Amino acid sequence: MIAKTVFNLYHQFPDRVLDPVTGAPVSLDRLVEVLPPSLAAMELDTRAELPVPEDLREVFAEYRPTPIFEARRFAEAIGGGSRILVKDEGRTASGNHKMNSALWIAYHCARDGVRTITTETTGNWGLALALAGQRFGVHVVCFLDKRSADARPDREELMRRAGAEVIVVGGDDDEYDPLVLSANEAVTYTRQRGDSAYIFGSVYNYFILPQTMTGVEARAELGDEQPDVVVGSCGGGANLLGIAAPYLAARVDGTADTEVLCAESELCPIVSKGVLGHYSIDEQDHYPKLVTYGLERLLGSAYIGGLGSTIVAAPVAAFHQAGALRTAQFSADEAARAAQLFERTEGRRVALETGYQLAGVIQEARRRPGGRILVNVSSVDRSSFA
Repeated sequence: MIAKTVFNLYHQFPDRVLDPVTGAPVSLDRLVEVLPPSLAAMELDTRAELPVPEDLREVFAEYRPTPIFEARRFAEAIGGGSRILVKDEGRTASGNHKMNSALWIAYHCARDGVRTITTETTGNWGLALALAGQRFGVHVVCFLDKRSADARPDREELMRRAGAEVIVVGGDDDEYDPLVLSANEAVTYTRQRGDSAYIFGSVYNYFILPQTMTGVEARAELGDEQPDVVVGSCGGGANLLGIAAPYLAARVDGTADTEVLCAESELCPIVSKGVLGHYSIDEQDHYPKLVTYGLERLLGSAYIGGLGSTIVAAPVAAFHQAGALRTAQFSADEAARAAQLFERTEGRRVALETGYQLAGVIQEARRRPGGRILVNVSSVDRSSFA
């Protein structure tokens, strides 16, 4: 059954979206100067659930609900007798969970009359949005940082094949947050054109809302077999909130006690070491600021893909402050070893970001022998572990 509604975490944590100039809660009139009207309204909506349009549900029905399988051989290799339940988000057209947000955003932009979307990407989000734009007749311009272009050489070509225009920015030896660099370039381009909308591919509520279908489906599919712990990786927060949203909300409400682990890169510990403040992804006072955690910079130059965001979705910070989630940091080597073990045992090559989640699964399986662990996976980016 395809969800008729999506889970709105701003119901529990309102007033987290601020005017980038005044710092006061942003008004809808101000927000529609930046976002298409449909997305602007979502950003400020505090209803517990928002409807999924019927014609969009038909599109999601092409791959949702995604299946859950039990990774028995992976669990046996780890030891300890845990059951590892895997929500398979690799069934989307782009092979990863970002397709959920891409279809949602492209659909609403098209209905609002937007003809060109600009965005930043490390590769996977841009591919998902390009495919969704092609589906709904919206042109997509992707700003891809050179480090990501070099690390994921197939992404640029795949985006172009899907009809997107790709602009590579930055140099080989630059020390920068790649998402901030690409976002700044995209915002400048958008302002100069005047006929396009810049859509940031993470963090904001319009992006998080459709991700929650993953966790809502999982909770329903598992019935009485609910997990003891849910593991999600966290850069901007969409993956973590997607699989864990209903469990986090239940912990805050006191109606359930499933634990949630946020698996971070040790080079971008955005939740465990982020500082609460007012942050935006761009440095031009264009996009609204969020009351959330931020990092001044990445803590190293190794490539970590989509986990390299120096701000996180506001509900992640709020849940962490409320004590509803734990964090654990992993190295790139630990993530790669976990992904390789999953491939050897389950025959599935998974994306770079999924490796961090699987490292978290291994930690939890050893911490609580015999427990039930829920995790979601995305398909392989074949350059990730070369």
